[in-house]
Amino acid sequence: MPFAISLSLSLLTDWLRRRQHRRPTGGAVLVLCASLAGCQMNGAGLSSNSKNDDIKMPSTAIDETYGGDSGTEITLLMRKGAAGLYEGPARDVRDGAVLGVGELGNNQIRLRVKDVGQGPAGIAAQVAAAKGRNAALIVSYLPPAETAAIAAISPAQRPPLLNLASAMASTGGDVFNLASDEIDSATEGVKAAGPGGHKKVSALVPADFSPSDSTRLSNAIWNSGNTFMGLGRYNTSDQAADILTKNRPLIQSAEIVVILGNTPEIGAVASAVRSAAIPAQAVVGTNRWPQSIYAVSAVAGAFVATDDTQSSGLIAERYQRHFNHPLTTSGAYGYDAMAIASGLIRSQGPQAITTANLMNKVGFRGTTGLFRFNAAGMVERKMVINTIDGGKLKVAAQPTQSF
Repeated sequence: MPFAISLSLSLLTDWLRRRQHRRPTGGAVLVLCASLAGCQMNGAGLSSNSKNDDIKMPSTAIDETYGGDSGTEITLLMRKGAAGLYEGPARDVRDGAVLGVGELGNNQIRLRVKDVGQGPAGIAAQVAAAKGRNAALIVSYLPPAETAAIAAISPAQRPPLLNLASAMASTGGDVFNLASDEIDSATEGVKAAGPGGHKKVSALVPADFSPSDSTRLSNAIWNSGNTFMGLGRYNTSDQAADILTKNRPLIQSAEIVVILGNTPEIGAVASAVRSAAIPAQAVVGTNRWPQSIYAVSAVAGAFVATDDTQSSGLIAERYQRHFNHPLTTSGAYGYDAMAIASGLIRSQGPQAITTANLMNKVGFRGTTGLFRFNAAGMVERKMVINTIDGGKLKVAAQPTQSF
């Protein structure tokens, strides 16, 4: 049975009010919604019970474990930095996962954190060891080569993989990408700019935009019901006139132009698009645009889709208190990975982490908003739609509550 993880604040508040006379302590509660029945089952808690304040962080341990000793194992594979510690986003992923297990696992989940070392050479042994321990899921935050090495192992020889790093264009079987990127943002922005579909869409991307990302972007635009006219490139040294000259056919034929990248040159690209003066042509940006770009007059009115961060506030204070640093998107991904695993295992048992359950069409609602996985293992997210107005992002539409 497919499930959606819901962190609706109003539902949590109502539930806590009804339960207060039975349980004196509690915080936010993870609610599992059975899609077929349309009901809500009181599931694992995002509680701030006192027992959750005892999270210990063996930061230099070779093998870190958290949660119930007899719980179903979830293996988290990452790489430590030169100092022998998990650093930056890897640290945040680990911390988010630890908090998730502490709050949601109910001693039915055991998180094992493993350092894979440098390069993909040790990947096969780590995956085989996880399978030998009957791990139900491998979660990874690794460079592309190591992630690809896990994905290349036959699904019969490993647990499903939940990748929290950069999405892989071709994943094979039982590989699911949780992290969103600028292509996801661009796709949602295009949908907002042309809600009825059937629009002609061109894309302008940096010169080093990879072939795999080009394929992903093209497929995403076609799959959104629009016509992809093609992809043009710009260099960091290009002026607006150069960009228009090189990409004039793409710009002039498009009803929507989506601009990807994360450098100040986006201003020149947008100026090139606007100088073509195509009536009713929409410009779409992404969540990687630098904030300084918002002040450029050529981007006024552009659509920008950003992550739904409203629910992350439910855990931000506890994350800060436990780990003494602010919650980041990476930390939220780590938390949501454990929420998915805990929700399925607590509701259906240790064998619940299956392709069918992970790919249910209803999806999951976590600290990173509403999401689901498609047939290719890519995440689909409901995002906040903004327009650029007065040098700032202005919310035009909140994400819908279902797919």
